[in-house]
Amino acid sequence: MNVLFNNPLLYVIDYPGHAALEILDKRNGRMGLLRGSTADRMRGEFSQFLTQEHDQEEFEDFIDSYEAILDHSVSRH
Repeated sequence: MNVLFNNPLLYVIDYPGHAALEILDKRNGRMGLLRGSTADRMRGEFSQFLTQEHDQEEFEDFIDSYEAILDHSVSRH
């Protein structure tokens, strides 16, 4: 498990041995798990996105573009 990104809005974890990527949108407590080529595509898009500076609105727009895959609620035990 490798933490790729962590800020007040987003947490991204890479599971290289499982070809998976987990995304947690901290704003609304939703998460999604991507596998295979979908995870690879997200890794690439996210890496490219982070090569530039973005304000909070642009960052939120980027997260919102993945809203459809954030289909699980996060709960605390």
